[in-house]
Amino acid sequence: MTPPNLPPVAVVSGAIDDSAAELAEVFSRAVARSAGGAQFTLIVGGRTVIDVAGGSLQTDTPVQVFSVSKAVVAAAAAHAYEAGALDLDQPVASFWPAMAKATTKSITTRMVLDHSCGIPAVDQPLTTEELLAGALDRAIEIQEPLWEPGTEHGYGAFTFGALMNGVFSHALGVNVSGYVAKHLTGPAGHAFWFGAPPEEITSVAALSFDFPVLTQGHGEAIMTGNAISDGSFVPILSGAPFFFGDPRVIAANWPSLSGVTTASHLAHLFSAITGVGGSTSLLSGNAVSDMSAQRRHGMDRTLYHVTRFGSGVELPHVYSPMLGEGSFGHQGAGGSLIVVDPSRDVVFAYVSSHTQTTVGASDGSLALLGAVSRWLDQR
Repeated sequence: MTPPNLPPVAVVSGAIDDSAAELAEVFSRAVARSAGGAQFTLIVGGRTVIDVAGGSLQTDTPVQVFSVSKAVVAAAAAHAYEAGALDLDQPVASFWPAMAKATTKSITTRMVLDHSCGIPAVDQPLTTEELLAGALDRAIEIQEPLWEPGTEHGYGAFTFGALMNGVFSHALGVNVSGYVAKHLTGPAGHAFWFGAPPEEITSVAALSFDFPVLTQGHGEAIMTGNAISDGSFVPILSGAPFFFGDPRVIAANWPSLSGVTTASHLAHLFSAITGVGGSTSLLSGNAVSDMSAQRRHGMDRTLYHVTRFGSGVELPHVYSPMLGEGSFGHQGAGGSLIVVDPSRDVVFAYVSSHTQTTVGASDGSLALLGAVSRWLDQR
């Protein structure tokens, strides 16, 4: 019999344990429903049960993972804190002179990490050229807090990285990228860069974008002036595909959003950092617990929906349920997601090269989270 003419097939390539075959099919469905490509890695109890790619990506294609980068920054801060090199609860003004103003002298590194420091944005509109030249580093030093530090929280999409670079540079004499390379990615042996190195630029996946659509609540908050706008985001809002496709931006060292990696390297890096899904850990259990302890939960002044944060990591909430209570991680604007679940000894990493209509965890990653939770419950 002549086979019928079939639609295209969302082919999945990589390593799949027999026990995880149904998860590979959910991943294939996610790839079929989205343009671009994706990667998915799941570590359970020390075993990589799935490490796959589909669409335009192979398992070893480096991808920009945007704000997933913040989870790596959080791990660096937790490592420096545990090593006694950085007191997260000490006012940053004690080592950063520009922050000694009356309005900013109470800000601690912990407040920067949990997005309560009051500087989630800068008033000054910045161009791409100014951002590349380091203008955001100067802008945050003169920015007045938008609320009394420590009293509210608002996601610092771009300023978070500049503030943490300032903390590391002034307190430790090294920027976040340098600290991560020496203490985390170097010892762990996994590729994660804040900005792609020159030899990797041409290998980084091309990104694709759907036309953005605001949710009703966020749109109303912007129109009424309730949602805080950020001058550092002017080039992104003017044309994200052009901005993030710029080789200079792909190579830029911006800890908030410039991470480049694969799902496999991301998952195994966090396994090595936390000890979840592995036998050794760069952080103690107490340090992981401190990083993932709830610090903020409520209406976010910039995103204008309810968010929940530990010290630099996201915790489960309605918009990003992760793997349930006790898990933590971070989503990225392009759809990528890292989740660590210590109670079930699981690390979940999903990387996407396609940004859907609303930024953050993609539909594919959210579907996989639900599938993984059910799969774990049935084992």
